[in-house]
Amino acid sequence: MKKNLLCLDLGKASLGVAISRSGMLVTPIENLRFHAMQFDEPIDYLHELLKREKVETFVLGLPLFPSGDDCEMTHVVRDFAKRLQEEFPNIEIVYQDERYSTLDASANLHEKGQNAKRQHKTIDRTAACVILERYLKSINQMGMFGF
Repeated sequence: MKKNLLCLDLGKASLGVAISRSGMLVTPIENLRFHAMQFDEPIDYLHELLKREKVETFVLGLPLFPSGDDCEMTHVVRDFAKRLQEEFPNIEIVYQDERYSTLDASANLHEKGQNAKRQHKTIDRTAACVILERYLKSINQMGMFGF
């Protein structure tokens, strides 16, 4: 059973972060904002986070067009993965299709009573939860939101 998975939903100026310590329960951690395409801050944030959290696997949301083809952000995420590998060589990196994860996250938050305006502060970390849950299901470990 895979444990200590950290999911990253990378955008051009945001990073949604979620974790599964047990390999079953998924917990949102952070909705980080930074200057567009300036990835030093997210890397610094991860260095600090990994001082507190044991992480064995990074699950990176992989953005794709609805057709499944690569989009502009696909290449940005793959380049970020290379940087992660350099910074954290002992942590495995896997990709998970993130298509429609933000829509699913928005629907989840709406069910919990958050309208679109209030979702801005939590949508990225909630999307990271969706992505991590999908990954856990893909490896036959059921994920559940823990918030």
